[in-house]
Amino acid sequence: MTVTLIAVAAAYVVMAVLVLAVGLGSRYVWWLKAGAIVLASAFFIEVFFASKGLLGWPGAGRLPPRFQLLWTRVVEPDPKLSNPGAIYLWVEEVDENNVPSGIPRAYRLPYSVKLADRTLKARDEIMSGNPQEGLSEEMNGEMDAAGAESQQQQATLQTDGGTTSTGGKVELSGALDDIPRVEFRAMPHPALPPKP
Repeated sequence: MTVTLIAVAAAYVVMAVLVLAVGLGSRYVWWLKAGAIVLASAFFIEVFFASKGLLGWPGAGRLPPRFQLLWTRVVEPDPKLSNPGAIYLWVEEVDENNVPSGIPRAYRLPYSVKLADRTLKARDEIMSGNPQEGLSEEMNGEMDAAGAESQQQQATLQTDGGTTSTGGKVELSGALDDIPRVEFRAMPHPALPPKP
């Protein structure tokens, strides 16, 4: 990973030097030279934010469908600091034989009370010496019959398609679309090939 970061940084340094050399020695108008220099400088900032995943920051992408949970951290929401909270998972993808890939990866999930409870229980099981397997599916994908029925009832109640407040309760339609459904269970043993 360090070699990749050095290579990307070196590529942008070479590009910036070339833009400066062409810009200073060319007969283009001054505003075109300045624009090229500013554009080259803007790419440095873009590379910094794009390479965060290479530096060990947790990814916000989709979890693998099956993984071994290595560790967790739950950050509770803090309204005082406008922090919505998060759940961090350190996972290792497993194949069809329940063999981990050997490449752990960190993920950041939006905070929900149910997911936080499940995550903390799984962490306690890991601390007790029981490896945990995780199963993930996206909420906005297929849903079971109960989930489809409750969504249909909510759509019937919310004719405006937005936020409905009844009796002090606030319901947000679509608020849980980005939270994946994650379940944890005891990690099964790897499937070994038959012995001769």
